Amino acid sequence: MERDRCAPAATLTDVAERTQEKYQVRFAWGTGGAARIAHGAHLVVWVDVLPSGTDAAAQRRAIRDATALLPDGPEVVLGHLGNASAVAGRVTGLQAERGDRCVVAVVAAGLHHRGALDDAAEAAGETVDVSDAPDFAVEDLLAAGAVVDALAAVGIDHTSPEAAAACAAWTGLRRAVKHLVSASEGATALRPEDVHAALAAGPDLVVLRESARRA
Repeated sequence: MERDRCAPAATLTDVAERTQEKYQVRFAWGTGGAARIAHGAHLVVWVDVLPSGTDAAAQRRAIRDATALLPDGPEVVLGHLGNASAVAGRVTGLQAERGDRCVVAVVAAGLHHRGALDDAAEAAGETVDVSDAPDFAVEDLLAAGAVVDALAAVGIDHTSPEAAAACAAWTGLRRAVKHLVSASEGATALRPEDVHAALAAGPDLVVLRESARRA
């Protein structure tokens, strides 16, 4: 019988495993989660499906600010619902370059509820605080699961239980993704055209930060 490619590789038993350190493919939420799981990672996939507002420039700044808070060292790429295959291709390319396995930290951005201080900081051209413990965002969970599934499809399937759960969410709900994302909490604050654009995001790999270390 073929093994479920979304199944976790093992059971957590000690501190190192609770940080997912023993797994090749890991998953967590927000910059705080990234700090826990990115130790030893060669690639961080920052998954952010829906824009935080209707201003494209503000969204670029938000992604830049989040990237600046991610752990130093590994390359950082943007993940969304349309480019999981490109992310998997980047991982296999890194493995070929290294001649060894590539450890991947998939990090969902989640929801950040803006406040008056955020608006004031943005108006002044200053950095907006990025929550290290964001709220759940169904669109980011599904996109993260799509990345994990794409990795499993190319044989990179030593996944943590957290990554396996995200993968199972994607494989179980992929036919309803457009409806789920369009009806999600994150989508309610956006114009329909912004949500549609996010759902139609292209397949290209977007590198947010180059690696600061050699293989």
